Amino acid sequence: MESCMVLQMLNDVELQFLINNSALTSEAATEDSWLINRENLSIVIDDLTERLQSPQRVITAAQLSKNYSFALLVPILYSMTVFQKGIDASGSNSFVELSKEGVYSLHIKEMSFESFEPGERNVWRDNILQKLFKDNLSLLHKSLSTLTKIPESILWENVASYIYWLYESRLRQEDTVSPFISEDFRYIVMDAPGSVFGKDYNPIKNCFKFIEKEDKTIVRIRKTCCLTYKLPGSPVFCGDCRLNPVNKYDTACKPTHIFG
Repeated sequence: MESCMVLQMLNDVELQFLINNSALTSEAATEDSWLINRENLSIVIDDLTERLQSPQRVITAAQLSKNYSFALLVPILYSMTVFQKGIDASGSNSFVELSKEGVYSLHIKEMSFESFEPGERNVWRDNILQKLFKDNLSLLHKSLSTLTKIPESILWENVASYIYWLYESRLRQEDTVSPFISEDFRYIVMDAPGSVFGKDYNPIKNCFKFIEKEDKTIVRIRKTCCLTYKLPGSPVFCGDCRLNPVNKYDTACKPTHIFG
């Protein structure tokens, strides 16, 4: 596997784009912030529970998962699909910082980037995704579930929601020029093996309920709830939430192009 990998840096324009348009940062972590890792996770959850005035730690865990996933996924997958450069997002080479203002930032320790030789992109992609999912997010999910008893299915649906958003909304709205948008999207959410996620199945594949409407539009609804509505000041449901009353009639569900 490693024979097809060559180290290549993001150029200044690409790096600055990610810094300006995602949670990636080149700044040093501040002393009064939390560095989210499995060793201090219980303390972070307790602190965040107080900050959010969360009724339960399980609700806090769901919110931490959403923000951590967003900070991690967007720059890594954007770089992979658009710039064709792979960032090592394993837990040993990256960390997410939570500032006292509630901002989540992604730090990469070793800023070298893996590219690929002709004909070896699929192997290269698996390597990137395994570091992102198996060696980072999956480990966080296990720790959050152990500490708060939150079902991992909720955490993986949080991840899935941002993957769908990135590939179906953001990249389409930007008119991003990349021949791999549809291919990478489908691979991650449908075809990637469980080994990429550190599991014996793809946890993203069955996150949503898909419904075909009369006009042949396919929409998606979450099977679990991210619990955001249970926080003070958050009375509304997410657009793709199964608890959102309008979704009983499939009128406000998120349309999807994954089957197109």
